[in-house]
Amino acid sequence: MAFRRGFKSQCERRSAEIRKDLGLAATAPLSAFRLADHMDITVWSTSEIKGLTNEDTQNLNNPNDDSWSALTMRMNTSHLVVYKDAASLARKNSVVMHEISHITLGHELADACILEDGSLVPSNFSQDQEDEADWLAGTLLLPRPALMSIRHQKLSDQRAQDLYSVSREMLHWRVRMTGIDYQLSRRPTWR
Repeated sequence: MAFRRGFKSQCERRSAEIRKDLGLAATAPLSAFRLADHMDITVWSTSEIKGLTNEDTQNLNNPNDDSWSALTMRMNTSHLVVYKDAASLARKNSVVMHEISHITLGHELADACILEDGSLVPSNFSQDQEDEADWLAGTLLLPRPALMSIRHQKLSDQRAQDLYSVSREMLHWRVRMTGIDYQLSRRPTWR
C-alpha cells in the first residue's frame, strides 16, 4: 500500500476531529453506526430491506459468499449503506466503517453487477480507493491514541476487541501497521 504523502496523518487527524465532534475522548471506542447517524448516513442490514423474497434475502446473507459484505448507494445527496446481516458485530462495525470511509474520502461509488451465481461484483473497482478506505476505517476504529491506551492498560486482545468492537485481525493489523509495539519496546525504562 503506497498512499499519497500525508494520508496516514490526515486519517489520524480526522479520527481525532470526529471523536471531538461526538464528545468522545481520543481513546474512546467509535461505533460505525453512531458515526453514520452523526453523518446522516442511513444504514440498513440486508434483513431490513423490504420487498425481497426469502430466497433473495438468503442469497444476500449467505455466509459462504464473500463477494460482498457491505455496499453504499447514493440517493440524490444522501447515502445508504447496506451490510450483510449474517456477519459478527465486529465485522458489521468494520464493513460499515469501511463504507463510511469511502463516503468521507469522496470516493466514486462503484457500479455493481450480479453474476448468474448471485455474486455481487463491482464493475469499476479501484484498489487504491479500497486501500484508502481500509486505512481510514482502521484508523477510525483504532487510532494511535487508542492503541497506546490498550497497551498502557495492558488490555488483553480479547478485552480490546470487545471494547472497540473489532476483530482480532483488525486489532493485530492496526498494531502492526502503526508500529505501536515496536515504538513502546524502544522507550527507555527508568528504574
